[in-house]
This record gives sequence, structure tokens and C-alpha cells, in this order.
Amino acid sequence: MSTMNISEYAKHTGVNRKTISRWIKSGKYIVMLNGEIDVESSDENLKQYRDSHDLRIQNAKKKPAPHQATVIDTHDFQQRAESLYASLVSNDEQIRSLEASRAIKEHYLAELVKLEHRIKSGEVLPWFDMINQVGKEYARIRTRLIAIAPEHGPRLRALANTANDTQFVATLQEIIYEAMEEFSLDDCEQAG
Repeated sequence: MSTMNISEYAKHTGVNRKTISRWIKSGKYIVMLNGEIDVESSDENLKQYRDSHDLRIQNAKKKPAPHQATVIDTHDFQQRAESLYASLVSNDEQIRSLEASRAIKEHYLAELVKLEHRIKSGEVLPWFDMINQVGKEYARIRTRLIAIAPEHGPRLRALANTANDTQFVATLQEIIYEAMEEFSLDDCEQAG
């Protein structure tokens, strides 16, 4: 079991002396032993309690170091360059003329403008908005249908004991038609 003073432990953990002093004062993380900091126990507490809840630590773990990202990107670039070179040398890749490449670019730009016009004119609807709206409608219908049992259960139970099957089915259909009518009225109100 090793011990350190505040300055040594601050350097060990990569924080300043004030932070260590604040942790000691608040009783967080730091385990004291004869006026010195118990390194192993304090490290374990930091690892278990601080590092697992500190968003700065978690975010730092997610982000690769800048030099690592460059190495990965360079390696990926090198592989793509070698692959392209190999396909060019083997005549598998056909190189277009500058005019052909410009024509293709212009074609796709024209298609993009055409699509933007169709969206603005309302000919093409944004699919994400439509999916959200349909989801809301399904949720509304589901909620209404689930509410039928508590609203009309006592009435149907009483009717089941006193009425014949035809009356019971007619009443049940009436309740369902009433719910469907609510949906159609809501739709008309939304459109209007």
C-alpha cells in the first residue's frame, strides 16, 4: 500500500492540488491514511465513482486522439489510392473524358433542381413528416380504441345480462361506429 502527499497525488491523477484538496474536504474519492493519501484505494474510488459518472471522462474516451485519427485517415486514403491505381493499371477502370464527366455532373444537378421543384410544388411530400403524421394518427386511434372498454364496459356488461345476442352486437357496433365517426370528424376538422 503506497501513499502520496497532495502534490504528488495531484500530479499522479492529472488534476491540480485544489481539486484534490476539495475532494478531501468533501469526503469524495480520496482515502487518507496517517495524513497521506492511500494511492490504491483512492485510484479505485476515482475509477469506480468519478470516471464512471464524469461526462468529460466518458466523452474523452469516445474521441480518438488527434494523431490517431490522422493515422487512420491516412491509412484509409492509402488503401483507396492503391486500389484505384491497381484498377487503372489493369484497365478495369474506364476514365471518362472531361466533357463526359461534366455532362454527368450537369445531368445530376438538373435532376436535383427538378426534385427540389417537385418538393416545393407539393408534388413530392417529405417522407419523414408523413411517417411522423401517420404515427401520430395510429397512436390517436389506438388510444381511442383502448378507451372503449373502460367507457362502455359497464353498459355492455349490463346489456349482456339482459339483452339477446342481436341487441348486444348492435350496441357494440354502435359504439365502434361512434368511435370511427369521431376519427372522421377529427380528420375533417384538421383538413378544414
